[in-house]
Amino acid sequence: MDIISFPNEVLCQILAYNNIEISDLHHLMLTCHRFHNLIRNSNEIWRQKFMIRWPRLHNELRNTENEMPWPEMVALRLKVVKYVEKALENFSAVSYPIGQPPIKLMDKLILGDSSFVLSAQFVEDELRELIYHHTHMLNENLTSRFYANQALGYVRRCRIQTMWQNFKAKPESEKSLLEGAMLISQWGQIDQEHLTSLSEVETILESIAQRVRQLADMKRDAIDAKTATDDPRTVRKILNCLNQVLYDEMGFQGNKEDYYAHDNSYIDKVLQTRRGIPITLCIIYHEVAKRLGIQCEPVSFPQHFLLRWREHPHREAADSYTFIDAFNNGASHQPRSCPALIGQPRPNIHREAYSAVPAEQVFQRMVNNLIQCSRVHDDRPDSRRDDQRLRNQLHFSRLACVISPGQTPSVVAYAELCAFLGVQLEEAIQLLLSDEFSDEWTRVDFEPGHWERVRQITYTKCARKLSEQQSQTKNTAACHRPSSMRYAVGLVMRYSVGEELLRHTYTCVIVSWDAKCQASDEWISRMTRNLIRGRDQPFYYVLTEDGNAGYVAEDHLELHPGGAIINHADVGLHFEYFDGRRYIPNAAKRAEYPEDEVVALSLIEQ
Repeated sequence: MDIISFPNEVLCQILAYNNIEISDLHHLMLTCHRFHNLIRNSNEIWRQKFMIRWPRLHNELRNTENEMPWPEMVALRLKVVKYVEKALENFSAVSYPIGQPPIKLMDKLILGDSSFVLSAQFVEDELRELIYHHTHMLNENLTSRFYANQALGYVRRCRIQTMWQNFKAKPESEKSLLEGAMLISQWGQIDQEHLTSLSEVETILESIAQRVRQLADMKRDAIDAKTATDDPRTVRKILNCLNQVLYDEMGFQGNKEDYYAHDNSYIDKVLQTRRGIPITLCIIYHEVAKRLGIQCEPVSFPQHFLLRWREHPHREAADSYTFIDAFNNGASHQPRSCPALIGQPRPNIHREAYSAVPAEQVFQRMVNNLIQCSRVHDDRPDSRRDDQRLRNQLHFSRLACVISPGQTPSVVAYAELCAFLGVQLEEAIQLLLSDEFSDEWTRVDFEPGHWERVRQITYTKCARKLSEQQSQTKNTAACHRPSSMRYAVGLVMRYSVGEELLRHTYTCVIVSWDAKCQASDEWISRMTRNLIRGRDQPFYYVLTEDGNAGYVAEDHLELHPGGAIINHADVGLHFEYFDGRRYIPNAAKRAEYPEDEVVALSLIEQ
């Protein structure tokens, strides 16, 4: 029996089989009119193929209300593969040796060009595929992955920034603490493969609320939204049930052992680990209570975030409220006992400290917490702590500008970090020149025009640094090897430092070299005094396996006997592949060191 005689329903089931790929469907469409028409008109076949090839994106698209034209979706997604590949190649050509693509190229990647309109969602999915779904280190294009990381961070920042703008445009009564907190969480984890969605967290919170309802029913305190809101005695019983579920059954508690960990500020992580700081635990408590019909208000109490609910409506002002300490098992406090939480006498606490605050102030405090965490805490296992702390500060300072664009000090703090680190300079300049930058935001201790002068100084720093970087990318000259130089770019090396009893050996890869040491006199006197040849020998810039970088004398280096993978974030800036023994320079690096290839091969073949 010929397959062409099968009914269409059977053929559709066969063609939807996992082993039949998208390219196979295209080939089948060329065989006869029946296959051509059947495949072209079957939305379900193309949906199945989309789901198999791009499962996460498929799930995101399936959550939309409208039925997708899946043949067109497959065609667009395949086009995005080629488009992103070409864009990343261009990034390397115009960004080396700085490694930061211009904003106009990033925006073009998101928006597409005159030939077709791209979906930023599709671009993000392709970048995610390139970064997280590589199959083997020896086949991976490291340069594409390096720039894919750069692009994914930018794409996600733009997306979350747009979501913030939409959120801020809502009336105050419609601004959800949970939604804003989740945007902060996504921003903080922007380099993760999967960013937890608002709906995922809402599902968890609803399950907690449902458990509280079950417990209340067991205690014959059935929950009715109207009763819960109007009767303080009923509210108190329900909150007792909430405390039992959150703290006794589920084990939520304040993370006193690792208070400054970034994860304590991410709602999804707090729900996962059940450890947090006062503000995130209060948001979780607030959201569960809201689902039970109970209104708790956020209170930005000094040093210790609280909630409040009106348990005593017959009393006046703050005395009508009971304050909830979600960090300490949902303990209840009257206004007079709150100062003791932070070890302060009552007269030291202003009346405003007991007031409810709008959502934006909650988010400002969360971001300020994260900036502070970046100063005092480091989540990395390696030793690049100072640089990483500054980069974390920059990342959350940028978010502070998004949440409260009118706060000039936040813009200046962000731009100063950009100038110091030499990153995101174009974004910093755009913010400094924006209409939202104004000298109207001021304090009594600043004289008129203060912030305008600060803006000009910071703008000059950023513009000068950007100009220097642009000059570097345009004027990279070829480096010709002196005959005395032993090693070459791309070789995996070992080098040892320290005295005999404290000697450390590192594995590294050479990324560039100087024929003689080009460091400062102070550095030379301190670092080369134990070298036989001193400064008059080649020095090599290397990336090390622990995430650091170094400037190493040739006397301290030896060729690694078997080669090794160097897990360093900047490897892809310089190299395209690892072949098992050495790193293969990308086109930009080869142009800079045209004679190193032959030397590297000769040393490995010895």
